[in-house]
Amino acid sequence: MAKRHRTRTRARRTGESAHRAAVPRIDREAAPVTRPAAHRSVVRSRTGYSRALGDPSASLERAATLERNFIVKDFRRLGLVVGVALALLIVAGVLESALLR
Repeated sequence: MAKRHRTRTRARRTGESAHRAAVPRIDREAAPVTRPAAHRSVVRSRTGYSRALGDPSASLERAATLERNFIVKDFRRLGLVVGVALALLIVAGVLESALLR
């Protein structure tokens, strides 16, 4: 049987204080809210080129260059980790074969 954790019992509240009183509603103006029509995207297959026309802005070029550099650094780190892991596997295999002789 599960052990009961002893806690103090809560004091019961009266029926009036147990139910929260409704907050009086403030009627807002009955002006209709105008909302734009829902945007429906046209489903088209994307070909390989970008949709933007004209020369990209300087800030967009800077952001793209930063992103490219980050990705290059990320792949460099990933390649280094894979290379070290492969080198360790090779060294471990050579040591194992040398010790088992």
